[in-house]
Amino acid sequence: MTNEFEAIKSHHDGLPGPAPEAIARARALLAGEVEAERAGSGHRRPARSPRRPLSAFPGGRWAMRAGVAAGLAVAVTAGLILVRGDRDLAPFGTPPAGAAELLRHAAFVAAREDVRPGPGRFLYIDQKNVTYASGSEGEYTQDVRREIWMPAGDPARALTRSTYGRTRVVSGRDPEHVQSPGTVEYRRAGQCHEGSPGLPPGAADLPADPDRALATIRRDAEAFVRADRRRRGEDDLDRNEIAMRVEKAVGSRLFTLAQNPLTPSRTRATVFAALSRMTTATVVPDLTDPAGRHGVGASLKYETPDGWERGELIFEPGTYRFLGYRSWIGQREGGRVREIESSSMAVTAVKVVDSMPEVPKDAGEPMFC
Repeated sequence: MTNEFEAIKSHHDGLPGPAPEAIARARALLAGEVEAERAGSGHRRPARSPRRPLSAFPGGRWAMRAGVAAGLAVAVTAGLILVRGDRDLAPFGTPPAGAAELLRHAAFVAAREDVRPGPGRFLYIDQKNVTYASGSEGEYTQDVRREIWMPAGDPARALTRSTYGRTRVVSGRDPEHVQSPGTVEYRRAGQCHEGSPGLPPGAADLPADPDRALATIRRDAEAFVRADRRRRGEDDLDRNEIAMRVEKAVGSRLFTLAQNPLTPSRTRATVFAALSRMTTATVVPDLTDPAGRHGVGASLKYETPDGWERGELIFEPGTYRFLGYRSWIGQREGGRVREIESSSMAVTAVKVVDSMPEVPKDAGEPMFC
């Protein structure tokens, strides 16, 4: 687990309502379920058209039982397809009272998302990234569309395609060592030292219970900080500094698992629930992800010796589906703290597909490999 923290350390809308057709389909579905329940087991259900899966409706993919259909009818009339997750939570579609409630809603939704390819098929993820870099030339950001194809049961054959977009200079001059807009790179699993796309380290061993998961992550963070202090020869570090580093390691680990699109849905649900236990988490009513979608966010900020770092998880309003994240660094410069966006990502598609592209014969090695 220490290596995972080393990796983290080194790496360092109003949405439109559902379309009328979707509302009509949902209303018809619920009306049929209510009628069937009223009829009882001794009566035949009225004939109706074949059902369309709930994945065809905006807002997610949930299985609904007939017994809850009547309770959902009002929500559908209002234009939302809702599922109650926890009797202690406010109804879906209402603004969350705080970050803990938002994250518990998000955990409930994530636990019911299950996109897994069968044999011979591929998990496909499409995301928009904004990367930040600094060097002797100055500071800049660059947009990158990143697509991942993950074969079922065979991560060694995973493929990533990166399409580079525009570069924005934050300070200094135009960078020289960047990919030109429109450049397409292919990266096969195991090709680069930074590792291959796949299950995030430690995700498979994380306890399913949020409290146990949080305790495990905190114990590993403390071990990492102790080892790091020995390596640096910092025997006289005060308790506040040690606690600060542990909290940073805990927060970094949780956000690494939460934001990785390859984190299994059940594990992401556990992580969201664990984050809901963090008393320093706050809710941000309106955030925009790199794809331009407005959402509600959960923010976690932790202090560092040179300033602070903050991570923001962004969720779709009303459905609490995970949209993406943004991270920020606050650097002390003189008597002021300068806020810098360090990275951001929007997940624009997660689905199962039948094939993945062939790598062109003339494809070169990725620039940062």
